[in-house]
Amino acid sequence: MAIIPGLMSYSYHLSWASGAMTPRRFMHRAAELGLRTVEWCHFPCHAPGQVDWDQVHLLKGLGDELGIACQVSGFAPLLASEDERDQLEGMVATQLEVSRAIGARVLRFDGMLNSQMHIGDQAPMALCTDNLKRVVEMGQEADIAIALEDHMDFRAGDFRHFLSQIDSPYLGITLDTGNLMPVQEDAVAFAREFALRIINCHLKGVGYVFEDYGAVLTSVEPERSIVDLRVILQVFAQQPQDITVQIEVVAMEAEGEDPLVGQYAEFLTGFLGEAEAAAPAAQAGGQPTSGQQEAQPCT
Repeated sequence: MAIIPGLMSYSYHLSWASGAMTPRRFMHRAAELGLRTVEWCHFPCHAPGQVDWDQVHLLKGLGDELGIACQVSGFAPLLASEDERDQLEGMVATQLEVSRAIGARVLRFDGMLNSQMHIGDQAPMALCTDNLKRVVEMGQEADIAIALEDHMDFRAGDFRHFLSQIDSPYLGITLDTGNLMPVQEDAVAFAREFALRIINCHLKGVGYVFEDYGAVLTSVEPERSIVDLRVILQVFAQQPQDITVQIEVVAMEAEGEDPLVGQYAEFLTGFLGEAEAAAPAAQAGGQPTSGQQEAQPCT
């Protein structure tokens, strides 16, 4: 199986806001960088009656034209009470419908805890588990895997709980390599522990800059990241399942977005080139390749 290099649209969130980035320009930029997949975040496709179908069809057409697979960055409130579950299920159904329309097999999923809780708060796990079960069942019915993200909310212990309570090949993980730092978790250790269940990744290098009011966590060049991105990619390269690895940078200024994206694309494609070159030597020496691992993927 393979690491599939890609780009998340949130990398240009400031450029989208200013009108400097457009869907067509974004797709062509991904192609220029040698990337093969994109993840669309925060365009109108997340709630019933609010889908911009013209944009959905445009993305599908551009993807087919450029040979780039598209997927949706989805979300719905895992804190939904019994009275609010129609909203949860309506959002998920809409996101799955859009995913089918663009040919996606994976829906990255954020439980929206950050809209109701502070970073570091312990989530009510019984409620979140019950709602996540509903989301995964809907994904299974649509034949689309749900890739739950660590969104500055769930820790490793929470993911252990979900995986022990929801026995489904349609529940996978989106590892955001920068989102575990605010909850004081080690992204490398997380990648190693959950390697077989990770099917999507937001490749985000992070560092601190000092402002008058304290230290701010932001994107930095990949080689300067506090989180060792190369080690995480090495973990991924040993797994039997496909893992889409979407570059996500969060620059502090719009003019910094594209240069950082370019550096991450060079870092990611460079790693893949090195891994491909090393594979024949490993096979000749009798070392197992990723396709020879005994463990099974989650989808």
